[in-house]
Amino acid sequence: MRGLLWAEWFAHSRLLLSFLLLWLGAAWIVPLFTHPGWIMVISFLYALVAGPSYGGSDAVDDCEEFTFSLPATRSDRFLARLAVSGFTLMMFVGLDFLVLGMDWQSTLKRFFLDAGLLEPAPELKPGLLYGLVMALPINVFCISFVVSSVVRRRFIVFTSWFWSLVLALGTLYLGVIAEEWWWHEVNGYFSLPMLLFGSVIILKLGHGLYRHKEVGDYGAPVNLPSGFLGWVIMWLVALILLVLMAGSLLKKFPQFFNT
Repeated sequence: MRGLLWAEWFAHSRLLLSFLLLWLGAAWIVPLFTHPGWIMVISFLYALVAGPSYGGSDAVDDCEEFTFSLPATRSDRFLARLAVSGFTLMMFVGLDFLVLGMDWQSTLKRFFLDAGLLEPAPELKPGLLYGLVMALPINVFCISFVVSSVVRRRFIVFTSWFWSLVLALGTLYLGVIAEEWWWHEVNGYFSLPMLLFGSVIILKLGHGLYRHKEVGDYGAPVNLPSGFLGWVIMWLVALILLVLMAGSLLKKFPQFFNT
């Protein structure tokens, strides 16, 4: 297992380093112009990229037949990839908590207030943002990681980030609607548990499916799936739903600071 963990770390260390540098830059710039809660976008983007990158690496490189023939079991490989990618994701989530908990916005602006370059900002009240910082990236990551792990075509691996985004925002949207219907406010009592519980369920299902996965017939680097017209229609419908859900959630975004 130690060899598997080292292999996954070595294979994806550049990805982690790139996002770490991006986070460091955003942590010193974003809070100067907007609410520091926007720093969670970094962990969200990492979840979108890391899921397919870790889970679908064998399918993308067309080396599953070689990988599956090695002594390590498929369960060991799935768990090793999940451990490395999950640990790095939680590292970014923890850094986001650090920015919110320390009120990084006030800390940075304190250097500029005395010079009169910036106006004082209101006191930070993260509210539900704490839960959202953790639950949403984890759910996006789990969906894309499992989908890219169990499928056998590069086309689906490369598009798994989109479907994970649609499903995660759909879950959050349904939870928010349920909270407004039941409590007449957004409080996270439905949406956050749904995101976390759904993540656990899909990881459990993905682990079972990966243990019985067979090597696929890949052919060209990117194969268009059969029934491509149907895929295009499904993509357009999903894209419309994604835009509508994202727009509605952005309008409710201020409520996450006051709950």
